[in-house]
Amino acid sequence: MSKGASGMRVRALLTAILLLAVAACGGDATPEPVERVTLTWWDYLDHSPTADHAVEALVKRYQDAHPGVEIRRTAVPRPEFAARLDEAAAAGSFPDIAVVDLAALPRLAEQEALADLTPRFASWDLRDRFLGPVRDSVRHRDRFYGVPLRTGTTALLYNRALFEAAGVTTPPGTWEELRGTAKALTAEGRAGLCFAAPEGEDLTANYLSFLWQAGGDVRDVGGDASVRALSFMDTLVNVDRSAPADALRWTNADAEREFAAGRCAMMINGPWAVPSMNQAGLDWVSAALPSGQAGHAAALSGEAWVLGRDGRHADRAWDVLRWLAEERANATEFGAALHALPNRTDTVDDPGWQWDPNVPAFAAQLSAARPAYGPRYPQVSEAIWTMTHQVLAGERSPADAAGDARAKLEPLLR
Repeated sequence: MSKGASGMRVRALLTAILLLAVAACGGDATPEPVERVTLTWWDYLDHSPTADHAVEALVKRYQDAHPGVEIRRTAVPRPEFAARLDEAAAAGSFPDIAVVDLAALPRLAEQEALADLTPRFASWDLRDRFLGPVRDSVRHRDRFYGVPLRTGTTALLYNRALFEAAGVTTPPGTWEELRGTAKALTAEGRAGLCFAAPEGEDLTANYLSFLWQAGGDVRDVGGDASVRALSFMDTLVNVDRSAPADALRWTNADAEREFAAGRCAMMINGPWAVPSMNQAGLDWVSAALPSGQAGHAAALSGEAWVLGRDGRHADRAWDVLRWLAEERANATEFGAALHALPNRTDTVDDPGWQWDPNVPAFAAQLSAARPAYGPRYPQVSEAIWTMTHQVLAGERSPADAAGDARAKLEPLLR
């Protein structure tokens, strides 16, 4: 045998011995198998290209950082979303992760469709950084069922050029000042104040702000504060005529259009209106809603991330929610794409959240904002908007309409 052949046999033998030794020591040279998990995700955020792109980018970013996780996203048209979730809850096929409207969260929790996140919140550092009303918006019967996502509320938007032309130097800070300013700025072809007042959720949100400012609550409808709030709105529309009767057919989007066209000097609306105001090239500013007898108040709106109660991969799904909320770049990018407000103590003054100069004025309202009412909120809201619309349409007096609404609301709020 040649020396070359003998050397090759020796090297082969040594290699085999080395491989056996590695295997005997635990096989450290063999990589651990990657955990393969598929999570289902539902949302209705494809309503705008910006929001849709933000969701897709975040999902991809998480999957790139976690190769074993696949997130299967389903975007459902918003008008169909609530019904689809209810069907999934009844069929036991609720998605692992869903983006739900805050008003729907109590109802889904009552249907036992959502995972109780209270034990996870107990040890989560971020829990106490969410502003009080924001944290309350994902709590039902003292249990947490969601992670706050997009938060919004309304403010008073005003046309600076029209203010200056009328010699008005500051936005109104009280109901009396709001009434006086609205009257002063009303002219031919222009309303002093605009807000959405159709039979629908937009009107409910606007009335609730006045109700809370008057010192009342939904449980007190029929009492003095609820009548004061109705009477004040009635005065703006039917006595002073500084708020147009056409508002009874306007949604928030319609009010945006009128304000952007210069046909309203002031408007009550939310941060979702900002893009259209800027696109119109309007010289506008936002300020806090005027205070009533009980001070400032506004309706809190938005969405939350929730987990399905029977999800097989609850730990991984919770990890996704934590990653979305805790990573500053994620929250900032998502917030700007959704025109959301900074909703935590550590983000209120974060420059990354100032996607528009008017964001701080909207965000200042959050400390006095209030979330929706319970699992029967759709019926509660209908009773409120019916009552308010009847008054603004001149069909009922504030006292009579509030009395009828009280009879409808009592069984819903028990």
